Amino acid sequence: MAMVRAAEVAGVLLNLAYTYIYLQGQLPLAYAFAALGAVGLGWACWRRKLQAETGLHGFYFLMAGYGAWLSADSDWQVTLHGWVPHVAAVGGGALAWAALTPWLRQRGSSMPTLDALTTVYSVIGTWWMIQGDPVNWIYWMVIDAVSIYLYAKRGMPWGALLFLIYGLMAVDGWFEGISWFSG
Repeated sequence: MAMVRAAEVAGVLLNLAYTYIYLQGQLPLAYAFAALGAVGLGWACWRRKLQAETGLHGFYFLMAGYGAWLSADSDWQVTLHGWVPHVAAVGGGALAWAALTPWLRQRGSSMPTLDALTTVYSVIGTWWMIQGDPVNWIYWMVIDAVSIYLYAKRGMPWGALLFLIYGLMAVDGWFEGISWFSG
């Protein structure tokens, strides 16, 4: 159990380092910390029987590589996509969530409903973040709130703390992004 806690703490610290380095604009270096943080948290989630979250951290590991590759592109911009694609994303996410939950339940995942919810919508939130749509912050506020509960309930207090910090950052990002809506 001590190894699981050490992996959780290391994953959280590496993710916080990634966030700090990213906000300092030190790319692609930041993505190395993101990849290592994903490995630590992914392994801890696996040991806590959060199977979808384990897969999500594998996805984040791959996204760290994608982010490092994409960081050479300086043409990234804020882009509003309107409400129709978001309704489609939320609806498609609900279908994926409904399909993933029983699959996780059959494989012995702990808390399969919340595990599936946070994973499906984290992938969707990541997509909107990459697209530069400031509405992504709404996804992250909800995902982070659910993740705090999920991680705390599975005995991962450091992970819950990480999502509390990310949730506060999402609220800040939303309010900062409101200026994008007004032009």
